[in-house]
Amino acid sequence: MFYTNMKLSYFILATPWSLSARALPNPTPIPENAQDLGSRDLPIDTNIPDALKLSELYGAPDNNFDCKSERNPVVMLHGLSANREVDLNMLQWELNRRGYCTFSSTYGAWDLVPWIGGLRSMADSAKDIAEFVKEVKDKTGAEKVDIVGHSEGGVQAIYVPMTQAGISSIVEHVVALGPAIHGAKYLGFTDLWYIGGSVTRNIATVVQNVLGCPACDDMMTDGAVYNDFKSADAIVQSGNKVTIITSSSDILVSSDISRIDEPGVNNVLIQDTCPDDPVGHAGLMWDKSVWRLIVNALEENNDTVFPCDTGLPI
Repeated sequence: MFYTNMKLSYFILATPWSLSARALPNPTPIPENAQDLGSRDLPIDTNIPDALKLSELYGAPDNNFDCKSERNPVVMLHGLSANREVDLNMLQWELNRRGYCTFSSTYGAWDLVPWIGGLRSMADSAKDIAEFVKEVKDKTGAEKVDIVGHSEGGVQAIYVPMTQAGISSIVEHVVALGPAIHGAKYLGFTDLWYIGGSVTRNIATVVQNVLGCPACDDMMTDGAVYNDFKSADAIVQSGNKVTIITSSSDILVSSDISRIDEPGVNNVLIQDTCPDDPVGHAGLMWDKSVWRLIVNALEENNDTVFPCDTGLPI
């Protein structure tokens, strides 16, 4: 993991950019004709760039519904502007090696650019995710399904069982990495700003600005999802075992924005286990300190699955 982090650090530093707020795209209201826009209307090539496809961090396992395991199948939910091939895909490979059956799907993408997910209304995406969770349960024959989500995917991991009929009863473990439960203060800033460098950053920015990012607004203070959480009698549903994993070094979604103080919730600060790990928001998906806590949550133990890592502070 140290070698991978070194390569990631080099890749990021090799592309000049700023971490300031000015570097973040501003979501715009979705145009009424967004569905009718053709690729010629976007000032970019909407195909997946080689800079992304050729990265060693790109690519997720196939969804193998014939997979058998003694553990619950795990649905992996990517973050804002990502897709199933990036974000939690490296963890997905690791869980497969540990005997888990894992499944993922890109949600919330505009039809024009299907590889940039998580942009559409989170309520609409929640319906799609719910159908995917049901599909995993039905096709695998499992009694229960676990969900692991990062960033927006972490929000959805909690939002879907809360809002979609028939889901909370078939979900057992939920693990959310840096979810903005109480109002996001960042805009569209996730791993596609890192993997693929300036190429994917430029494309993601244009897509958000032209087609819109309703999900960005949903998670902001006074957004639709924020208000749904705020008005809920209980955010976490009965029978769901929820673990919220946060980092004290996360400058995009602080721990107080993520934590849920309700029965059945385990709020975990990474630095309580690995005090020297400086991992930031995007780095949560690659950090083995985090992977250890995820496996602990899924298996309900405190085993030292991995030694403490030194994650990327981004």
